[in-house]
Amino acid sequence: MNTSLPAVMKRGLPRKRLLAMALLLSVLPAHAMPPPPPEPPLLRHAGMTVTVKLIQARNGTVFSITELCKISGKIPVYADEGIAASIHAREIGGCRMSRNRQHLRVSVLGAKAMTKKGDTYATAYVGVVAPDAIKLCSICGLQPLADSRAEVRVSGRPKSLSFSLDPNPVSMLNTKPTLWLEAEVEMVD
Repeated sequence: MNTSLPAVMKRGLPRKRLLAMALLLSVLPAHAMPPPPPEPPLLRHAGMTVTVKLIQARNGTVFSITELCKISGKIPVYADEGIAASIHAREIGGCRMSRNRQHLRVSVLGAKAMTKKGDTYATAYVGVVAPDAIKLCSICGLQPLADSRAEVRVSGRPKSLSFSLDPNPVSMLNTKPTLWLEAEVEMVD
């Protein structure tokens, strides 16, 4: 049964009842996203070196591989199980990418965490957002032109940790020509 509000009001549903329903709906609990976890205790800083490459393909064939940058910087090492560390990663700057005569900033973030069990957790992210990027939904951030990330957990506390980042397939599908970022990360305590 589909009826419009004016039709319901004509049939005699009192205005007071409609106002009461509107008031009741306005006080129902909202299903909002919880705030991010607080920053965990900082143990020290570690060095992170990232080599970022831009890969471009057309019709399923790679036609360009360009090294965008090799940058180094300091990242936080937290006392955490890894959940808050990825949210509180620190950016190291200095990487740029040229596209359509524009110089775009490539975000490079990383963090490390030491768990109570003696494991090491590491997270890294690289991404670039175009100036004309759009939001995919009302609470989503801007759609990146290309981004890659990785989360690694190893037993023990190695002095050096190396890993590659995985490209985001959703951002790859939304660009013409197809492009993605590959990155090699090395973290040294």
